[in-house]
Amino acid sequence: MSLFIALFIYVLFNLIIGTFYVPLPVNDRGTVRYHSFPYMTLALIGINVAVFGLWQAPDLIDFITADAYSPAYFAARDSFIFKTMNYGFSGIYLREGLTIGAFTTFTAMFMHGDFNHLVGNMIFLWAFGRRVEDACGPWRYLVFYLMAGMVANMGYAILAYNHVGYGIGASGAISGIMGGYLLLFPTSWMACLWIPGIVLKLAVRVMIFLGGEKSDKFNWTIQFPAFVVVIMYIAFDIISTFETIETGEMSGNVGYTAHVTGFLSAILIFLFVKKDLLTRYISGRAL
Repeated sequence: MSLFIALFIYVLFNLIIGTFYVPLPVNDRGTVRYHSFPYMTLALIGINVAVFGLWQAPDLIDFITADAYSPAYFAARDSFIFKTMNYGFSGIYLREGLTIGAFTTFTAMFMHGDFNHLVGNMIFLWAFGRRVEDACGPWRYLVFYLMAGMVANMGYAILAYNHVGYGIGASGAISGIMGGYLLLFPTSWMACLWIPGIVLKLAVRVMIFLGGEKSDKFNWTIQFPAFVVVIMYIAFDIISTFETIETGEMSGNVGYTAHVTGFLSAILIFLFVKKDLLTRYISGRAL
């Protein structure tokens, strides 16, 4: 139990540190038109968590808890690497038909490198996925999600041609969801955790309290235009992608090219939205 508490604190600490620099989106602030429950978004989160928690995390936990350089230490490390090599995505596998070939395009979408990787991706999927699912319906949304992830991996295989590593994670598909959200709801706002903004809000609240005035219930999130949040995250990916195009290798061992190509796949979102929503979009009416 103490290990899980330590892991929780570790992940929470890393999330908080990240929010010192960039806002962390936690929830869409728009009103969904159809008021549907986000079954598919929750299902995708559940599958990602289950794959990591039941299949990958035991190796990481054994690796962390084993004595350094003991047989258990190397066994846990080798098991994790084996799973990543065989079910993670690699352009070499695609070109040469190794392991399970093109199927790694899909298996890699549901694998993650560590606890931080998983939690960060799932927060983004929840924040942006709910409203996109509402616009598409659960099954069309699922197909779009998988397609965006596939396009993201293809971009990684082409732009990082010389890279011999293995890509895992849902971030390419989630980048497609973020791009689709931006195209459909460009004027929406996103509730974010952002430490500098929260500190400023607290300071204002204290001043109001000391002035003897009453104030509304405190909200720990800061409201940002959705397009600002998306552009903020995708801009760094674009810069790193240009580096990859120049060198043919991934920058910083992170699949920025997959993020960008997944984001660009969002233009296809209009093939998956509900018909009446597409009609309203074309006519310029509110979605």
